[in-house]
Amino acid sequence: MRTKAWILSVMAMLGVVTAAGCVGEEDTSAFDDSENDDSVGGEADGKADATQAATYRSGCGDPIRTGKYALKGDIITPTGVVMNGYVVVQDEKIAEIRTSSQGAPAGVGVWDTKGVISPGLIDGHGHVEYNHIPIADLGKRYQNRDQWPGAKLYKTLVKDPKNAVSAAGIQCEALRHGEARGLVGGTTAIQGTPQTSCVRPLVRNLEQVNFCRDKVRQNVTGIVGFERSISGKPSFADSVKADIAARKVDTVVVHAGEGIDEHARSEWQMLKDQGLANENLVMIHATAFTKADFVEIAAAKAKIVFSPLSNLLLYGKTTDIPAALDAGVLVSIGADWAPSGSANLLGELKVADHVNKRLWNSKVTDQQLLEFATINPAKAFRMDKEVGSIEVGKYADFLVVKQQTGVSSYRSVINARPQDVFLVTISGDPLFGTKPAMDTLGKGGDYELIDACGAERAIDMTVNAKDVSKSTASLMSIETALKKVNPKLTPVIDCSNAAALAAYKGIPALMN
Repeated sequence: MRTKAWILSVMAMLGVVTAAGCVGEEDTSAFDDSENDDSVGGEADGKADATQAATYRSGCGDPIRTGKYALKGDIITPTGVVMNGYVVVQDEKIAEIRTSSQGAPAGVGVWDTKGVISPGLIDGHGHVEYNHIPIADLGKRYQNRDQWPGAKLYKTLVKDPKNAVSAAGIQCEALRHGEARGLVGGTTAIQGTPQTSCVRPLVRNLEQVNFCRDKVRQNVTGIVGFERSISGKPSFADSVKADIAARKVDTVVVHAGEGIDEHARSEWQMLKDQGLANENLVMIHATAFTKADFVEIAAAKAKIVFSPLSNLLLYGKTTDIPAALDAGVLVSIGADWAPSGSANLLGELKVADHVNKRLWNSKVTDQQLLEFATINPAKAFRMDKEVGSIEVGKYADFLVVKQQTGVSSYRSVINARPQDVFLVTISGDPLFGTKPAMDTLGKGGDYELIDACGAERAIDMTVNAKDVSKSTASLMSIETALKKVNPKLTPVIDCSNAAALAAYKGIPALMN
């Protein structure tokens, strides 16, 4: 895969001048996802293969766990909440859902969660390798995404810590720390993880091999450059369209409409002009788009992912989700990254809920909010046959939280604090939860104990997988390595509300 630096070096050797509006103009990009950026493209760059070799936790090949157990609790299903029901897990998948009147399954060990069993949360957008960096309040708000990467504070607070980790050769540690921050908040899949061999032990990575296919491509650079051809290679737009026509790609993820000015809004027209406005398109942020734009987006069957905390902190505004829903757009949510976003989706859902109550007159229901983080991103990334809801035959990706008195199961998930998370499983494998839950479900002490805002929790960071480098590194060793170069390392479990408060600053309706 060719990085932006490589492109520029080739252009320099060829004597190409990077004038305004050309590749050189984007060299201040906030992101350095070179392993995960299909900016120059096609199958040769490794992201358009219809089939891929089996890899750990990809749902392809040998199951990562065998055996049978059941969880008891209030189960959120597509047809409603099954109160005091049982969800039976066989190997990696959901084998049965039983009502309370049917009773417990015979001959199967049952853990009574005394809580709410939700589908695992799917983070529709992130930059996981940056999630070791604390919130970076740049002291002002901007009009579009091309402006803030040039701020001096951005270099000090974000790029320098990121570069220090790279220089120390501990990118794998940073990625695994970032995935752990998602996992403890119920995230079972995430978009935006660079393609390396060290990221699969924890959550599913949406743009890598999943369920024996690899059909997701993404580009984090500016849309204005999608039609550029470098050194005779097809442009990103042309290579993506060719891959779609050949059925090698079915999801194309781009940053679009990130900002609040006409420059940001014009990106929807650019995508239309480039022939990319179709059912394969997933647009990250979409903050600048209007009601009229959302009508067109819905007609094209394109999808959006919004990140309200990051949008508010950087631009003082987030996406008009009621307008998008009214138009019929499929909406998902993403935590974005630690420098301007939430620690994980449980945090991001609270920001969306806050905005919904204070700016949108509660037009978005609790069920819709949870669907932003479950079935909607599963549909957007064409994985809804495997994950995104609790249904027989799907993979057993669960988030179990405390049932709060007097509120719905959906509200219990939205309100859940770090100490309210009882269990997180991926493919039926318990990776985080209370010690009794982990012991009952067969972990038998194969975990580390950590503090979840005053509550003891167990996390399993290690696996024995030949295709995963540093797979036996403990959370303690990962944090020790990162703290050597980043003393302000973000905690795996964040008990602070500082990020949200920083985002609400200066917006009276949100400060109340």
